[in-house]
Amino acid sequence: MLDETSKRKPNFSEPDSVRVVLADGQPWAVPKPWLEVRPVFHRSVAVSSWPAYTYSPELDRLIERVAEADGFYAEVAAVATLAAELLCWHYDLADADLDQLLAYRSGDPASLEWTGQVIEIATGRSGPKAGSAGGT
Repeated sequence: MLDETSKRKPNFSEPDSVRVVLADGQPWAVPKPWLEVRPVFHRSVAVSSWPAYTYSPELDRLIERVAEADGFYAEVAAVATLAAELLCWHYDLADADLDQLLAYRSGDPASLEWTGQVIEIATGRSGPKAGSAGGT
């Protein structure tokens, strides 16, 4: 079994994370997205704005791939890829570690739970968000 605390990177931030119990049965910290206010301009004047929860353009594309996945196995692979990228923000994890942490077991409620939680966190639908400068 992996030791979560020994895998933490120096930038680990508990307040900017949500705990998710992964396939190894332990809670791991998944970083929260940032709230970004995106103004809409007309003739160089902000006429409105809209909130967006984001990590980076690269991770936002991974979130889109989950929604676009064609079939069950593609969706599981897309969620696992997203989860791996998010976990690697906080932890120093090898591929073998990720294999263990992100195993999906068909019919297992715990597998449904962690995949659902990762999507909820990444899309900003779960709990308080991190500020753009860190913190909630």
